[in-house]
Amino acid sequence: MEITQELSGLIAGKEVYIFTISLSCGASIQVSNYGATWISAVIPGREGDLGDVLLGYKELEGYLADTNYMGSTVGRFANRIHNARFTLNDQLYMLDNNDGENTNHGGYSGIHKQVFDASHTEDAIVFSLNSPDGEGGFPGNIALKVSYSFSEDLQVAIRFWATTDKDTYLNLTNHAYFNLAGSGNILNHSLYIPSSDMLETDACFIPTGKILPVQDTVFDFRQKKPVISGMDEKNEQIIWNKGYNHCYPIDQTPDGDQVCHAATLSDPVSGRKLEVFTTLPSVLVYSAGFLQSQLPGKSGINYQPFDGICLEAQYYPDSPNQPHFPSCLLRKNEIYDHTIEFRFSVE
Repeated sequence: MEITQELSGLIAGKEVYIFTISLSCGASIQVSNYGATWISAVIPGREGDLGDVLLGYKELEGYLADTNYMGSTVGRFANRIHNARFTLNDQLYMLDNNDGENTNHGGYSGIHKQVFDASHTEDAIVFSLNSPDGEGGFPGNIALKVSYSFSEDLQVAIRFWATTDKDTYLNLTNHAYFNLAGSGNILNHSLYIPSSDMLETDACFIPTGKILPVQDTVFDFRQKKPVISGMDEKNEQIIWNKGYNHCYPIDQTPDGDQVCHAATLSDPVSGRKLEVFTTLPSVLVYSAGFLQSQLPGKSGINYQPFDGICLEAQYYPDSPNQPHFPSCLLRKNEIYDHTIEFRFSVE
């Protein structure tokens, strides 16, 4: 394993770097301290051919113009909070309403657009950020760390660690778009989600509060099937979301630092497979029906709907306003500590 870094630009006088972790087999990942962003994952296929399976940009300018959270660490709250507000300890907090009447991925002050401090150990890259009390409307001064590691067995582990000096809600994830073929769209990728339920949403992608069984619906991926399955059905959930943009509770409840299986994605052509494990209680599957990049991506053309798929391990959307959802409340002086593992292989 080798870790290298290079300067990619300046933002408001702050240096932005790209860090590369290279393995002996030729596989590698790249990450940046801009938004603690996952930039690339070069992974071997069935024939040993290496291919980048992450959507992204060749230059920093692409990420600055990006509105799709491409590979970013998102927060303080991943996904949406209804009406951009919540009540905590009898106090109403008003958030950035950057998604109609709602807040999404932390609002205008989301950490995906901030430059982190960076360091690295022998086997991991660590990004650090202090988010001040009131940023985006959220309470508490947050001390946050995001670490990336990449092991010889092709496992990428992202660990989120944070503390606060005031009770707050915190929900962090990574927003990578995967395409295991390296090009084209992901509609013929196979998807497996071992979850028996999903969260119903309204037309604005806010959970209604209902947790519905997937049995006998287009949302049942307990037997692997192509992502395109069910896309043409006259289901209002599919129509509103232009495909899949839904949260699946993980049936097996994580215990402490134990990771549980959230999803498996595979490409029948290249043979690449990705398994997602996490300590978080759900995975949000976004088939990128709204994807539209402002600038060309790595291939030189602008990204279009279904060019990638996101598998975002996280707490449930709008959980601060849904008392029966698992709580992401982080108390003063407690530690937020969660992991997402992306395990690559071939089949």
